[in-house]
Amino acid sequence: MSTAFRRARGGVVAASFHVVEVELLRSLVGQLLELVRDEPADPSAGDGWAAELGLADEAPSRPTDPVLLRLFPDGYREDAEAASDFRRFTERGLRDRKAATAATVLASLATADGAGLPAKSREKIRIELDAAESEAWLRTLTDLRLALGTRLGVTEGDEDDWLALDENDPRRHVHDVYDWLGWVQETLVRTLSSALD
Repeated sequence: MSTAFRRARGGVVAASFHVVEVELLRSLVGQLLELVRDEPADPSAGDGWAAELGLADEAPSRPTDPVLLRLFPDGYREDAEAASDFRRFTERGLRDRKAATAATVLASLATADGAGLPAKSREKIRIELDAAESEAWLRTLTDLRLALGTRLGVTEGDEDDWLALDENDPRRHVHDVYDWLGWVQETLVRTLSSALD
């Protein structure tokens, strides 16, 4: 079981994770990275100056995947044309930033203390994060929880429904991961917030 994030020497925050938790995080973050990098259209096609700026000549289509729509929502709900323009000028940058933060999290997992040792010789892996890595973790944990919550159909006030699920229901296990990610995120937020006091 992981330990909560806390302040450590050198201005970093640190937590220890069980090797299985690190592998779970790697898998989830890797899937998120793949999801946000999967481009619906070639952004360099069309207008040359738009391609130079990383903008598509035409707006990317509105995602049909509910998770992508949650991660990249419409900028304007009542105006389809404005929403399309908003998506055209912002989605590429949003995808790139989400991919970069996810890649930062993966890199911090790969370089963690004990990460390179054989699985049998380690039970816990210590993760230390500087300020930039902490921000990347917060953003990526938010994206992971949005993705899992959307896939599960989590809504406000439905916790009793999740607790009532049979232990063999696979949704319960995924919801447990969703809750665990929330706990990891909460401990990181508390630790970072305590430095502001």
